[in-house]
Amino acid sequence: MKKLLILLAFTYLFTSSFSQEIKTVRIDELKKVYTKSSDTTYVINFFASWCGPCIMEIPILNKFYDEHKNTNVQLIYVSVDNPNAVKKLQKVATKMKMLAPIYLLNESSDFSWLPNIDKRWQGSIPATMIINNKKNVKAFFETPMEKGQLEFYLGKLGL
Repeated sequence: MKKLLILLAFTYLFTSSFSQEIKTVRIDELKKVYTKSSDTTYVINFFASWCGPCIMEIPILNKFYDEHKNTNVQLIYVSVDNPNAVKKLQKVATKMKMLAPIYLLNESSDFSWLPNIDKRWQGSIPATMIINNKKNVKAFFETPMEKGQLEFYLGKLGL
């Protein structure tokens, strides 16, 4: 019984102390993260804490991150929440156990910055961009990702 209580206490401490650092960035700062001329493929997921389909796809993305974290394919979460919503975003990140890097986009609410990400982006979320600068490959999807879709797209893109 004592071992069970210790195990439960440890589990509680581990899960309640999970804290993901969230960096607030502008578009130019974000682009510096994924425009490096390395052979890294970046999977950038744009989401919001208030978006139901976004939250539903996070477990799929978390599994993808876990399976690729030691490869040249890197997942990055980018929140389009209001920059003042850092605490709420932190709670969502903790609850959803988001381990991939999280950035909070600090741009105008008129979405005039969308073409800086992709000229075709109409503003729907979730949206996911796959980019490899060295291979000059870029794809953009305005739809929730389902199990196996990212792997499929990476294969189709030769990444």
